[in-house]
Amino acid sequence: MGELCALMGPSGAGKTSLLNVLAGRIRTNRRQRVDGDITLDGQPITGANLRKRVAYVMQQDILCPTQTVRESLMFSANLRLPRSFSAKEKGGMVDQMITELGLAHLAAKCANTYIGRPAARERGSVCPLSELAGDDLIRGISGGEKKRTCVAIELIVQPKLVFLDEPTTGLDSFAAQTVIQKLRTLSSREGCNVLCTIHQPSSEVFHLFNKVMLIHSGAGQPCPAEYNLADHVMFLLQRESESSLQLIQSSFTSKSQESEDDEPVTTVTRLPRTRVLGLGGSVGVEGGIGEKSRIIAKGKTAGFCWQLWALTKREAQGVWRNVPGLIASLVMPALLNVLFALIFFQVGDVTASGYTAMAHFGGLFQVAIGGIFGIAQPLLLRFPLDRGIFLREYATQTYGAVPYFLSKTLVELPQSLLNATISWASTYWIMGLHGNFLFFVLIFWLTGTAAASTALLVGSLATNAEAAFIVALHGCGVVGL
Repeated sequence: MGELCALMGPSGAGKTSLLNVLAGRIRTNRRQRVDGDITLDGQPITGANLRKRVAYVMQQDILCPTQTVRESLMFSANLRLPRSFSAKEKGGMVDQMITELGLAHLAAKCANTYIGRPAARERGSVCPLSELAGDDLIRGISGGEKKRTCVAIELIVQPKLVFLDEPTTGLDSFAAQTVIQKLRTLSSREGCNVLCTIHQPSSEVFHLFNKVMLIHSGAGQPCPAEYNLADHVMFLLQRESESSLQLIQSSFTSKSQESEDDEPVTTVTRLPRTRVLGLGGSVGVEGGIGEKSRIIAKGKTAGFCWQLWALTKREAQGVWRNVPGLIASLVMPALLNVLFALIFFQVGDVTASGYTAMAHFGGLFQVAIGGIFGIAQPLLLRFPLDRGIFLREYATQTYGAVPYFLSKTLVELPQSLLNATISWASTYWIMGLHGNFLFFVLIFWLTGTAAASTALLVGSLATNAEAAFIVALHGCGVVGL
């Protein structure tokens, strides 16, 4: 039987740092290093073994905005579960996880929901199974449902330990209690142990935890009657002096006895406030691990081809379902090219009295450069905007970097071909060109594909959207020269 443990402490005490160390998310560099060993049931866990047996849910709910809840879970199941599992078995595990986390309670009301469309609407209710995950621009499921979806994505591989960083941040009291209650139920039913950091939990949420660990040196201060225990310990940790807390700790330690019932138990741990994180000891994990969990931990996951297929499918769905973006990417280049063609009206007519080769060349150059930048500029933001999703999924070894990059390139091929066809169809006859139309389209498609690949590469090197735009502006200046 698993347990649900809360990790509490004042801001800056190192709660998230502790989770990052335990989950293997901190890399040693010049500014920080991690000393000691991390063991699970006495066995050191590192690398792939750590990723399969330990799940980590970050504070930010980073999801693909154009996927549904079921599609997000199936994507994780297809790439992270062993190849020996059939599609039916994976689907069954996804359905079970959806039910256990309370994401199917509105399933009977989804008849009028448009599945897989941005800002999917339903008269009277919203179904989390068919509603898009959403982002800041695409309306989707609620914050509590997003958090439960993130938890379900990590629990699909049946880990032995689950770490959550601030799972109730940004949620109302009811949604926060629902999330913690589901975690408590899962820890008891599945036998997995859950450790989560939490700030200012309500009394109802606080009493759902089996254990509470405080990152400080004090303990044992009596809680006044009718007072929120969580608020009391937080105020105590920040209000009392160091000497007072040491005295309280000594008094509490000499009188404390280990509780044998199922009431919440408070454990106090002191961690050094330093960039050198040294952790000693081990945490025993209760509850056995099932045969399916052992198979998942040892089985081989999806290979390169399957990763490429799943990523390409998801990327194509994202482009197709983003209807405003898709329309803008097709209509705006066509309108601009018509404007350019009118400016260079019939410049390709060599029989005209006012024909000049310079104007002819300038018209071709304007259409080509405008089309290339029209393709490249939106792609500059593709990686910076998806950076959080990639880092989360790459950290759990869901897929590799190569299939991720190739999937985006493959999705851009038909888009570049369509843009090339529209561009020359809206300029070829107006400008009075006489070359082979298909040859123009082919050359423009190849140059557009090269521009798209370059934009994706530059975007992958940029850490944020602002950096990508700065690089793009300098690139435009070089081309202008």
